[in-house]
Amino acid sequence: MYPKRILTLVIFFLFFVKVHAQVVETKDEVDWHSSILYNAGQWNELITYGKEKISSGMDFSLLRMRVGYASFVLGNYSQSLKQYQNVLQTEPHNAIALYYVYLNNLYLNNITAARFYAAQLPAETKAYEKISKLKIYSVETEYSYKMPTDTFRKNAQYARIGLNLQLGYRLQLQQSGAWFKQYINEPNMIYVVNNQKIDLNIKEYYGKLIFAATGKVSVIGGFHYIKSPFNNYSYNNRVTFGGVKYTTPYFQFKAMANLGNITDKSYNQYDLTASVYPRGNTKLYTISRIAYGDQFTFSQVAGYGITKAIWLEANVTLGKYNSYYENDALYVYNDIDQKEFKTGASVYANLSKNAMLSVNYTFEQKLRYKTTTNYFYQNSINGGLTWKF
Repeated sequence: MYPKRILTLVIFFLFFVKVHAQVVETKDEVDWHSSILYNAGQWNELITYGKEKISSGMDFSLLRMRVGYASFVLGNYSQSLKQYQNVLQTEPHNAIALYYVYLNNLYLNNITAARFYAAQLPAETKAYEKISKLKIYSVETEYSYKMPTDTFRKNAQYARIGLNLQLGYRLQLQQSGAWFKQYINEPNMIYVVNNQKIDLNIKEYYGKLIFAATGKVSVIGGFHYIKSPFNNYSYNNRVTFGGVKYTTPYFQFKAMANLGNITDKSYNQYDLTASVYPRGNTKLYTISRIAYGDQFTFSQVAGYGITKAIWLEANVTLGKYNSYYENDALYVYNDIDQKEFKTGASVYANLSKNAMLSVNYTFEQKLRYKTTTNYFYQNSINGGLTWKF
């Protein structure tokens, strides 16, 4: 009887030692095991194995770089960025880690951070990637046709052309010129001459600077000027804005302050925006924004890539407003009619490596100026083309 108990204890002990030996691997064993998975192209297995070992305390640069590369191959650029950023913290001159931090930021559409790291790349890598210190980054155009259902409001047109410049590796300048045209009939504006045909022929200039303070923090500042003739009145509207953007691999946060003078009235707005990339790429993303001006306004954007070249996007804005700054004050809503609700959908399509086409539909519910029951709708169709150099 005793020999059987002893034999059972021996078998149990040997099993425990074997299991323990399998769980507690040395650095050399982890290095060997991860290299086997890497060379075999078993990317999912490598990511699972590497993250488990890192969590258990077996953390070294080569393991993180292998996990980062596997994530990059599978299109999880956020996970890849996280691993390579960790390597750069301990090895600031690791050229491979630096290169993939640049690429991951580029594929996550975080151009400011990508340019910050591009400045540190070796000359041969810059030449291979066609990276230059000064360049025209893109030219963009858009046109919108707006169709209100109220007969007192004629159809409106909006057009914009923009030029985006990279003034060094850490500074970007975005500029736009825009034009808005509409005729309205508003009997309640008794001080306006010929108020049955008020000619809105608005011209705008917009400029925004973005400075990369670090690879994660950028500072934003700019100015928007709007010349608004109103028959016998004319307004010089000005908006200045500034803020800070902080990026992590999966999240981006932005805080903005917009200080403006619109039609002889001061209107200030403060924004908080959070962008999320749950899959670690731009195939799926959400952008949530809270803005406080005259009241709180909430907007939500959700985007999904149905192919590598085509994205669908839906948006909604909740809150009643006449004045409103959107997209870092690129769009300034200075409407005599109160907006009650706004929603829309967009399609973005990469026509080539350089050209992207966008088509947007927007639906708005409005309340006519100085009335309490005259609600109407406005439908807008917007098209845009961006050319990247």
